[in-house]
Amino acid sequence: MDEKTSLCGAIRTEQGEVVDRLFEELVDRLRTNGVVVSGVIQRRAEFSDICCADMGLELLSTGEIVQISQPLGKGSQGCRLDPRGLAEITVHLLAELEKKPDLLILNRFGKGEQDGQGFRQLIGHAVELSIPVLTAVRSPYLEDWRAFAGDLSIELSPGLPEIEAWCSNILQLSRQNEERSHG
Repeated sequence: MDEKTSLCGAIRTEQGEVVDRLFEELVDRLRTNGVVVSGVIQRRAEFSDICCADMGLELLSTGEIVQISQPLGKGSQGCRLDPRGLAEITVHLLAELEKKPDLLILNRFGKGEQDGQGFRQLIGHAVELSIPVLTAVRSPYLEDWRAFAGDLSIELSPGLPEIEAWCSNILQLSRQNEERSHG
């Protein structure tokens, strides 16, 4: 990759629903332009009688939704994230990376990744394969993201024009590097 271009983009956000809609619109636009996108977008149950809505991740390649939340009961204070759901998704996405998609989109870099799990392995493998990665990071996890991604990442505001510009630039550089390696 070009030294001036970061292989990973991190959208700084505080509102999950806003970035979920942003990813959805971005994926639609990228696909319209022939970009092969792999990854996941978060989906929440619209109605729930518990304090936190059930969460699922939609696999962009198939549309399948894998549940990533586990019911812990109304009084629970623990993390509802289900590591089994994330593991299932990670295995699926690692296989997809071998087909060399143009871009990997991951809904969040959060608590699981902060703790050394979650999608860290997946992000690392994408970077090894020179596949650009786009994710979202909330402020409690921003320092951990910076420590993890280092110089390989650029932080983006949650605005579609800036994100599309980064995607366009990184995808163009990726294609140029691919052509050079095969030429």
